[in-house]
Amino acid sequence: MLSTLPSIANSALGKGQQNVAVNSDKADHIVPILTGNEFDLYVSKKPITVNGKSSIATLINDSLPAPTLKMQEGETVTIRVHNQMNESTSIHWHGLLVPFEMDGVPGISFDGIPANSTFTYKFKLKQSGTYWYHSHSGFQEQTGMRGAIVIEPKGRERHPVAEDHVILLSDWTHRDPHNLLKLLKQRADFDNYHLPDFKKLLSDIAATDLEAAYDKRKMWNQMRMMPTDFTDLSGEKTFTYLMNGKTTAANWTQLVKAGQPVKLRFINASAQTIFDVRIPGLKMTVVATDGIDVAPVAIDDFRIGVAETYDVIVTPTQDAHTIFAQNIDRSGLCRDHACDQERRSSCDTCDGQG
Repeated sequence: MLSTLPSIANSALGKGQQNVAVNSDKADHIVPILTGNEFDLYVSKKPITVNGKSSIATLINDSLPAPTLKMQEGETVTIRVHNQMNESTSIHWHGLLVPFEMDGVPGISFDGIPANSTFTYKFKLKQSGTYWYHSHSGFQEQTGMRGAIVIEPKGRERHPVAEDHVILLSDWTHRDPHNLLKLLKQRADFDNYHLPDFKKLLSDIAATDLEAAYDKRKMWNQMRMMPTDFTDLSGEKTFTYLMNGKTTAANWTQLVKAGQPVKLRFINASAQTIFDVRIPGLKMTVVATDGIDVAPVAIDDFRIGVAETYDVIVTPTQDAHTIFAQNIDRSGLCRDHACDQERRSSCDTCDGQG
């Protein structure tokens, strides 16, 4: 595990860097929002804390997730990426229509950004909506190098709202992703919490009886199969799920105004997790998917796959609302709160605030 290899962690840090920890269990870290048409992004390896454990993450501007980039449709943007690591890196602009040499995929569109060097991306924004950016080098994306892109439309907003917030979903593991992939290739069921081991046998006997437990295993043996999960990796053993880089322990709260429409820009920036999203007690109206406007549809919940984005509009009430994002196999979740500003002082479920 990365957290048990301090020598490797230290060697990954570039020259002159200082260790700056990000604690995902606390609400005090606010994801920076960078606006304009010129940006400087600094990529480095830094220690972070998730669920009380520490490991090394790949961060942009010392933030998990990376800063949100707010831009304007029709403008030409210049983005300088300063690689402060001792390894190469890259940034891919997911969903954006850019010249091929600006696409950020090493070995296809360019050679990558060498260690301790700077690369400048420059392209015109031909679209608007919700997108995201991430590394296309090794497992840097999986270790934190991912962030949101919001491109404001040229002219009037189609669905004007009082507030606009990004909800970036991700999964985190303290396991070295290289070793994790190796384990999956060697034994795809190593993270299977339906694995019919001895512990599971005892629970099946307790739930039914010995004969039923035996028949169940006999059935699977005859098929030369075993019961499996919805996903290769779950929140049972491997993943912790983050919302805007925070665990549920952070108890993060977004302050909103009751009765005023709010746009929530959901981005699934996870490595392999499919999320089911809902806000109990509130209807959501989907107005865009993957940056494309759609005819508004009122829903209670939606399923968001890896790399997808959904824009929804909600109108909060005086109540405190919880935004839930649950793994498709129900092995874990992340959550955020939305609370009216006037009610904030009496909201006993809310700690951090935005």
